[in-house]
Amino acid sequence: MIDDSMDSQILIQEQWAIELLARETHASVAKVQKIFLIEYAKLAAHAHIKSFLPLLTSNSVRCILDAQNAENACLPTPEP
Repeated sequence: MIDDSMDSQILIQEQWAIELLARETHASVAKVQKIFLIEYAKLAAHAHIKSFLPLLTSNSVRCILDAQNAENACLPTPEP
């Protein structure tokens, strides 16, 4: 991650996007926050234009969560 104060600032600034992603992907806000911070740090390390980071991060998080949801949907349900 970047650092705790920067993480807090990112989460505050992007809270609406994180909550929307959580609703749309049926994931917990805490899970989305964790993935968001990881992906933000990855993208920030090589970004030349920082103003696009929230959008790019949101897209990346959505792809990750969609893939996880698709994987979970393919798992067989346990017999009762």
